Amino acid sequence: MTGYGMGVSHSENYKVTVEFKSLNSKYLELILKLPRTYMKYEHLLRNQLTKELERGKISMLLNVEVLNPTKRTLRINHILLDTYITDLKAIQTKYDLQPLTLEKLLDLPDVMIESVAEEDEEEWNLIKQATATASQALTKSRKEEGKALESDFLERLVAIETFLAEVEAFAPQRIEDIRNKMKNTLEEIKSRVEADLNRFEQELIFYIERLDINEEIVRLRQHLKYFREVIKNPSNSGKQLNFISQEMGREINTIGSKANHVSMQRAVVGMKEELEKIKEQTMNIV
Repeated sequence: MTGYGMGVSHSENYKVTVEFKSLNSKYLELILKLPRTYMKYEHLLRNQLTKELERGKISMLLNVEVLNPTKRTLRINHILLDTYITDLKAIQTKYDLQPLTLEKLLDLPDVMIESVAEEDEEEWNLIKQATATASQALTKSRKEEGKALESDFLERLVAIETFLAEVEAFAPQRIEDIRNKMKNTLEEIKSRVEADLNRFEQELIFYIERLDINEEIVRLRQHLKYFREVIKNPSNSGKQLNFISQEMGREINTIGSKANHVSMQRAVVGMKEELEKIKEQTMNIV
Protein backbone atom coordinates (compact mmCIF):
# COMPACT_ATOMS: atom_id res chain seq x y z
CA MET A 1 0.00 0.00 0.00
CA THR A 2 1.03 3.59 -0.44
CA GLY A 3 2.32 5.45 2.57
CA TYR A 4 4.94 7.80 3.98
CA GLY A 5 7.05 7.76 7.11
CA MET A 6 9.86 9.89 8.50
CA GLY A 7 12.20 9.42 11.43
CA VAL A 8 14.78 11.79 12.95
CA SER A 9 17.46 11.09 15.53
CA HIS A 10 20.32 13.31 16.61
CA SER A 11 23.19 13.82 19.02
CA GLU A 12 25.84 16.46 19.51
CA ASN A 13 27.75 15.02 16.56
CA TYR A 14 25.06 13.98 14.05
CA LYS A 15 21.53 14.59 12.88
CA VAL A 16 20.04 11.66 10.96
CA THR A 17 16.86 11.91 8.88
CA VAL A 18 15.25 8.88 7.22
CA GLU A 19 12.25 9.06 4.89
CA PHE A 20 10.20 6.19 3.49
CA LYS A 21 7.78 6.28 0.56
CA SER A 22 5.75 3.23 -0.31
CA LEU A 23 3.95 2.39 -3.54
CA ASN A 24 1.68 -0.54 -4.31
CA SER A 25 3.47 -3.73 -5.24
CA LYS A 26 2.73 -7.44 -5.00
CA TYR A 27 6.15 -8.15 -3.49
CA LEU A 28 8.65 -6.36 -1.25
CA GLU A 29 11.02 -4.18 -3.29
CA LEU A 30 13.47 -2.00 -1.35
CA ILE A 31 15.17 0.94 -3.01
CA LEU A 32 17.77 2.46 -0.69
CA LYS A 33 19.04 5.91 -1.63
CA LEU A 34 22.17 6.24 0.48
CA PRO A 35 25.08 8.66 0.21
CA ARG A 36 28.22 6.88 -0.96
CA THR A 37 29.76 7.16 2.51
CA TYR A 38 26.95 5.08 3.96
CA MET A 39 26.76 2.30 1.38
CA LYS A 40 28.59 0.14 3.93
CA TYR A 41 25.34 0.03 5.93
CA GLU A 42 23.12 -1.08 3.02
CA HIS A 43 23.04 -4.80 3.81
CA LEU A 44 22.37 -4.10 7.50
CA LEU A 45 19.50 -1.77 6.63
CA ARG A 46 18.03 -4.27 4.17
CA ASN A 47 18.09 -6.98 6.82
CA GLN A 48 16.35 -4.69 9.30
CA LEU A 49 13.67 -3.55 6.84
CA THR A 50 12.95 -7.02 5.46
CA LYS A 51 11.89 -8.07 8.98
CA GLU A 52 9.70 -5.01 9.52
CA LEU A 53 8.06 -4.57 6.09
CA GLU A 54 6.32 -7.26 4.03
CA ARG A 55 5.09 -5.90 0.71
CA GLY A 56 5.32 -2.77 -1.39
CA LYS A 57 7.79 -0.86 -3.52
CA ILE A 58 9.52 1.09 -0.77
CA SER A 59 12.14 3.77 -1.27
CA MET A 60 14.35 4.94 1.58
CA LEU A 61 16.17 8.26 1.65
CA LEU A 62 18.95 8.70 4.20
CA ASN A 63 20.45 12.06 5.11
CA VAL A 64 23.15 12.54 7.73
CA GLU A 65 24.23 15.99 8.87
CA VAL A 66 27.64 16.04 10.54
CA LEU A 67 27.43 18.58 13.36
CA ASN A 68 30.96 17.98 14.56
CA PRO A 69 33.53 18.81 11.83
CA THR A 70 36.10 16.44 13.34
CA LYS A 71 33.91 13.47 12.41
CA ARG A 72 34.37 13.98 8.64
CA THR A 73 37.11 15.16 6.33
CA LEU A 74 36.85 16.25 2.72
CA ARG A 75 39.45 15.75 0.01
CA ILE A 76 39.61 16.56 -3.68
CA ASN A 77 39.53 13.80 -6.27
CA HIS A 78 42.41 15.21 -8.36
CA ILE A 79 42.28 12.54 -11.06
CA LEU A 80 38.61 13.17 -11.75
CA LEU A 81 39.07 16.94 -11.51
CA ASP A 82 41.88 16.85 -14.13
CA THR A 83 39.56 14.95 -16.48
CA TYR A 84 36.77 17.46 -15.95
CA ILE A 85 39.09 20.41 -16.63
CA THR A 86 40.52 18.88 -19.83
CA ASP A 87 37.07 18.14 -21.25
CA LEU A 88 35.55 21.41 -20.14
CA LYS A 89 38.39 23.48 -21.61
CA ALA A 90 37.83 21.82 -24.98
CA ILE A 91 34.11 22.58 -24.80
CA GLN A 92 34.80 26.11 -23.60
CA THR A 93 37.09 26.83 -26.58
CA LYS A 94 34.73 25.28 -29.10
CA TYR A 95 31.64 27.18 -27.94
CA ASP A 96 33.33 30.33 -26.57
CA LEU A 97 31.88 29.87 -23.07
CA GLN A 98 32.58 31.80 -19.90
CA PRO A 99 35.67 30.82 -17.88
CA LEU A 100 35.24 28.11 -15.25
CA THR A 101 35.46 29.14 -11.62
CA LEU A 102 36.88 27.09 -8.79
CA GLU A 103 33.49 27.10 -7.08
CA LYS A 104 31.81 25.55 -10.14
CA LEU A 105 34.56 22.96 -10.49
CA LEU A 106 34.22 21.84 -6.89
CA ASP A 107 30.44 21.48 -7.36
CA LEU A 108 30.90 18.90 -10.12
CA PRO A 109 29.82 15.34 -9.20
CA ASP A 110 32.27 13.38 -7.04
CA VAL A 111 35.01 16.03 -7.14
CA MET A 112 34.76 16.46 -3.38
CA ILE A 113 35.08 13.13 -1.58
CA GLU A 114 33.94 12.74 1.99
CA SER A 115 36.18 10.35 3.86
CA VAL A 116 35.51 8.63 7.17
CA ALA A 117 38.29 8.37 9.66
CA GLU A 118 36.85 5.31 11.39
CA GLU A 119 33.64 3.39 11.99
CA ASP A 120 31.45 5.35 14.37
CA GLU A 121 29.04 3.27 16.47
CA GLU A 122 27.21 6.41 17.57
CA GLU A 123 26.41 7.27 13.97
CA TRP A 124 25.17 3.76 13.15
CA ASN A 125 22.95 3.67 16.24
CA LEU A 126 21.36 6.97 15.22
CA ILE A 127 20.75 5.61 11.70
CA LYS A 128 19.09 2.50 13.17
CA GLN A 129 16.90 4.59 15.45
CA ALA A 130 15.79 6.95 12.69
CA THR A 131 15.13 4.01 10.37
CA ALA A 132 13.00 2.23 12.98
CA THR A 133 11.00 5.41 13.66
CA ALA A 134 10.42 6.00 9.96
CA SER A 135 9.42 2.36 9.46
CA GLN A 136 6.86 2.60 12.27
CA ALA A 137 5.47 5.82 10.81
CA LEU A 138 5.20 4.16 7.39
CA THR A 139 3.37 1.18 8.87
CA LYS A 140 0.93 3.51 10.63
CA SER A 141 0.34 5.42 7.39
CA ARG A 142 -0.31 2.19 5.49
CA LYS A 143 -2.73 0.97 8.16
CA GLU A 144 -4.73 4.17 7.79
CA GLU A 145 -4.98 3.52 4.07
CA GLY A 146 -5.93 -0.06 4.91
CA LYS A 147 -9.00 1.19 6.78
CA ALA A 148 -10.11 3.04 3.66
CA LEU A 149 -9.55 -0.10 1.59
CA GLU A 150 -11.60 -2.11 4.07
CA SER A 151 -14.53 0.24 3.58
CA ASP A 152 -14.17 -0.09 -0.19
CA PHE A 153 -14.06 -3.90 0.07
CA LEU A 154 -17.23 -4.00 2.14
CA GLU A 155 -19.09 -1.84 -0.39
CA ARG A 156 -18.05 -4.11 -3.24
CA LEU A 157 -19.02 -7.24 -1.32
CA VAL A 158 -22.49 -5.77 -0.81
CA ALA A 159 -22.65 -5.02 -4.54
CA ILE A 160 -21.77 -8.63 -5.38
CA GLU A 161 -24.45 -9.86 -2.97
CA THR A 162 -26.99 -7.57 -4.63
CA PHE A 163 -26.18 -9.00 -8.06
CA LEU A 164 -26.26 -12.51 -6.60
CA ALA A 165 -29.76 -11.88 -5.26
CA GLU A 166 -30.81 -10.91 -8.79
CA VAL A 167 -29.37 -14.18 -10.09
CA GLU A 168 -31.36 -16.14 -7.49
CA ALA A 169 -34.52 -14.26 -8.39
CA PHE A 170 -34.19 -15.13 -12.07
CA ALA A 171 -33.14 -18.76 -11.52
CA PRO A 172 -36.60 -20.42 -11.14
CA GLN A 173 -38.04 -18.68 -14.19
CA ARG A 174 -34.94 -19.60 -16.17
CA ILE A 175 -35.52 -23.33 -15.53
CA GLU A 176 -39.17 -23.03 -16.46
CA ASP A 177 -38.28 -21.18 -19.67
CA ILE A 178 -35.78 -23.87 -20.62
CA ARG A 179 -38.31 -26.61 -19.94
CA ASN A 180 -41.03 -24.92 -22.03
CA LYS A 181 -38.62 -24.17 -24.87
CA MET A 182 -37.49 -27.78 -25.10
CA LYS A 183 -41.06 -29.08 -24.94
CA ASN A 184 -42.16 -26.71 -27.69
CA THR A 185 -39.24 -27.84 -29.80
CA LEU A 186 -40.24 -31.48 -29.28
CA GLU A 187 -43.83 -30.71 -30.22
CA GLU A 188 -42.62 -29.21 -33.49
CA ILE A 189 -40.60 -32.22 -34.53
CA LYS A 190 -42.54 -35.18 -33.09
CA SER A 191 -44.94 -35.11 -36.04
CA ARG A 192 -41.95 -35.89 -38.25
CA VAL A 193 -39.85 -37.98 -35.90
CA GLU A 194 -40.82 -40.64 -33.39
CA ALA A 195 -39.97 -39.48 -29.88
CA ASP A 196 -39.84 -41.34 -26.58
CA LEU A 197 -41.47 -38.93 -24.13
CA ASN A 198 -40.21 -40.84 -21.10
CA ARG A 199 -36.67 -40.69 -22.40
CA PHE A 200 -37.16 -37.03 -23.17
CA GLU A 201 -38.23 -36.31 -19.59
CA GLN A 202 -35.17 -38.15 -18.26
CA GLU A 203 -32.84 -36.20 -20.52
CA LEU A 204 -34.60 -32.97 -19.60
CA ILE A 205 -34.15 -33.65 -15.90
CA PHE A 206 -30.48 -34.51 -16.43
CA TYR A 207 -29.93 -31.34 -18.47
CA ILE A 208 -31.66 -29.11 -15.91
CA GLU A 209 -29.63 -30.68 -13.08
CA ARG A 210 -26.47 -29.72 -14.93
CA LEU A 211 -27.71 -26.14 -15.07
CA ASP A 212 -28.50 -25.99 -11.36
CA ILE A 213 -26.49 -23.23 -9.64
CA ASN A 214 -27.58 -23.67 -6.02
CA GLU A 215 -24.26 -25.17 -4.94
CA GLU A 216 -22.31 -22.35 -6.57
CA ILE A 217 -24.51 -19.75 -4.87
CA VAL A 218 -24.01 -21.38 -1.47
CA ARG A 219 -20.23 -21.55 -1.91
CA LEU A 220 -20.05 -17.95 -3.16
CA ARG A 221 -21.95 -16.74 -0.10
CA GLN A 222 -19.54 -18.68 2.12
CA HIS A 223 -16.58 -17.02 0.38
CA LEU A 224 -18.13 -13.58 0.86
CA LYS A 225 -18.61 -14.30 4.56
CA TYR A 226 -15.04 -15.58 4.93
CA PHE A 227 -13.66 -12.53 3.11
CA ARG A 228 -15.37 -10.28 5.67
CA GLU A 229 -13.90 -12.30 8.53
CA VAL A 230 -10.38 -12.04 7.12
CA ILE A 231 -10.39 -8.27 6.60
CA LYS A 232 -11.49 -7.84 10.22
CA ASN A 233 -8.52 -9.86 11.48
CA PRO A 234 -5.31 -7.72 11.51
CA SER A 235 -3.09 -10.81 11.57
CA ASN A 236 -4.25 -11.93 8.13
CA SER A 237 -2.58 -10.82 4.91
CA GLY A 238 -3.47 -9.63 1.44
CA LYS A 239 -2.38 -13.00 0.09
CA GLN A 240 -5.29 -14.67 1.89
CA LEU A 241 -7.73 -12.12 0.52
CA ASN A 242 -6.35 -12.65 -2.96
CA PHE A 243 -6.82 -16.41 -2.64
CA ILE A 244 -10.42 -16.02 -1.43
CA SER A 245 -11.18 -13.63 -4.29
CA GLN A 246 -9.88 -16.24 -6.75
CA GLU A 247 -12.26 -18.80 -5.25
CA MET A 248 -15.10 -16.30 -5.57
CA GLY A 249 -14.17 -15.84 -9.22
CA ARG A 250 -14.44 -19.58 -9.88
CA GLU A 251 -17.98 -19.70 -8.53
CA ILE A 252 -19.06 -16.58 -10.43
CA ASN A 253 -17.60 -17.97 -13.67
CA THR A 254 -19.43 -21.26 -13.18
CA ILE A 255 -22.70 -19.44 -12.55
CA GLY A 256 -22.11 -17.46 -15.72
CA SER A 257 -21.43 -20.57 -17.79
CA LYS A 258 -24.66 -22.19 -16.54
CA ALA A 259 -26.86 -19.09 -16.61
CA ASN A 260 -28.29 -19.34 -20.13
CA HIS A 261 -30.39 -16.27 -19.31
CA VAL A 262 -29.83 -12.67 -20.45
CA SER A 263 -30.72 -10.95 -17.17
CA MET A 264 -28.68 -13.44 -15.16
CA GLN A 265 -25.71 -12.89 -17.45
CA ARG A 266 -25.89 -9.15 -16.83
CA ALA A 267 -25.86 -9.75 -13.08
CA VAL A 268 -22.87 -12.07 -13.49
CA VAL A 269 -21.02 -9.38 -15.45
CA GLY A 270 -21.74 -6.96 -12.60
CA MET A 271 -20.29 -9.42 -10.07
CA LYS A 272 -17.19 -9.89 -12.20
CA GLU A 273 -16.60 -6.14 -12.46
CA GLU A 274 -16.79 -5.72 -8.68
CA LEU A 275 -14.57 -8.74 -8.11
CA GLU A 276 -11.89 -7.44 -10.48
CA LYS A 277 -11.70 -4.23 -8.49
CA ILE A 278 -11.37 -6.28 -5.30
CA LYS A 279 -8.56 -8.35 -6.82
CA GLU A 280 -6.66 -5.23 -7.84
CA GLN A 281 -6.75 -3.96 -4.28
CA THR A 282 -5.83 -7.28 -2.63
CA MET A 283 -2.57 -7.28 -4.59
CA ASN A 284 -1.58 -4.11 -2.73
CA ILE A 285 -2.40 -5.16 0.82
CA VAL A 286 0.39 -6.15 3.17
